[in-house]
Amino acid sequence: MARHAKSSAALVSLGIHAVLIVVALSFVAVTVIQKDETKFEAKQVKRPRMQLKRLQVPVKIKKSRPKPKLRKRIVVQPKLNQTMPDIKMPEITGVKGGIGSAGGMGLQGAGGIGFTMPELNLFGAKSRGEKVFIILDTTSYIMADELGGIPAYTLIKDEITKIVSQLPSVALFNVAVFDGGVVPLFPSLAPATPDNIQACRTWLEPLNTVSQGMGDKQYGTKTLGEPGDMHRLSDMEFVVEPLEKAGGWLGSVLCGIHQQADTVYVLTCMHGRIYKQLEAAQWKESERRKYNEAMVKATELLKKENEERRKRGEAPRVLGGTGLVKEYFPNVKGPPVGERYTYTPDDLTKVLQTGQRQWAQNAVPVKSGLSRSKNKNKNKFSLNVIQFTSKENKDGPGCSHFRELAKKNNGTYRMMGGLDAIESYIKNNVEE
Repeated sequence: MARHAKSSAALVSLGIHAVLIVVALSFVAVTVIQKDETKFEAKQVKRPRMQLKRLQVPVKIKKSRPKPKLRKRIVVQPKLNQTMPDIKMPEITGVKGGIGSAGGMGLQGAGGIGFTMPELNLFGAKSRGEKVFIILDTTSYIMADELGGIPAYTLIKDEITKIVSQLPSVALFNVAVFDGGVVPLFPSLAPATPDNIQACRTWLEPLNTVSQGMGDKQYGTKTLGEPGDMHRLSDMEFVVEPLEKAGGWLGSVLCGIHQQADTVYVLTCMHGRIYKQLEAAQWKESERRKYNEAMVKATELLKKENEERRKRGEAPRVLGGTGLVKEYFPNVKGPPVGERYTYTPDDLTKVLQTGQRQWAQNAVPVKSGLSRSKNKNKNKFSLNVIQFTSKENKDGPGCSHFRELAKKNNGTYRMMGGLDAIESYIKNNVEE
């Protein structure tokens, strides 16, 4: 009994423990762990600074090439695609050529054909050029009676205007007149357009023109039409070594060279003295006084003579300077000239060549719309001279100098003796 009681107690104890174990296993133990946010704090660490060494590496620097510079070029382009009727072109005696093979087939597409340089024929002096510069004397000497006076001068002007009007519009030209200085029409070469040709005609027409009741001194550059002498240049404008001054026809030629003309025409009556003064002249007081008295008397005599001419409706007689005294008092000595060195045609040719080199370097290239033939003479400068003399004096003052100078500068020299020769040339349009 006692043994059975112990066994039951053990079983009960085991059962209770089993229940407790089951209950204990049914519970889940959960532990929540909260972690704090991690924060990092940077600590300043003192480090020694190191000095950096500059690296020396050889560097090849490429030299920059200079940029190309644009140079202005004055180019006269022919008007293209203009329709013209198919007509036969008349022959022009003053200017020949100028439109190449375009004649007889219209000007449509003429830009592809090209233009040839015209042949100029001014009082028989023939030349070819695309940049033409014509120079006219306006001094009293060229209007002397023995040369034809003002009527002859009017014919000369008309012939210049005629030649200019026959230039092709793609050619370049300018006209200048001279007394002591140089007076060009345009400040630079201009295309031979109708407007510019009309400007030339307007400018020259009133120059030294006979008018009713005109005065004894109503001639010279002050009678020019618009724009008058606004472009006047002094005789110091185009001085080239060894010249001390350059006025008159020579200064005008240098003006043409400065404007890059390739063909120059000079129309004058005398070469004049182009010199270097070596020693000053000594003029005796008695001779000076006698000359001044003769000048006063000669002026009065000219005034009376011109009054008679005006009554007859004639042009006044033009005399001036030493020529006035010499005409009425040929035995009175004029001002002495002193010791001088007169420049020769060789000297003057070198002057012109120096001017060409000097001004060609700094000049803006001037180009017309004309094409030159490919030959070695295409860039030659041409100086042509027409000298007007009296009918009797077939060997005018300085004619040998002019003839040689024109020859040395690829040009032509022509002499016109008096009004009859001028009228005959204009009438026949042939060389005398």
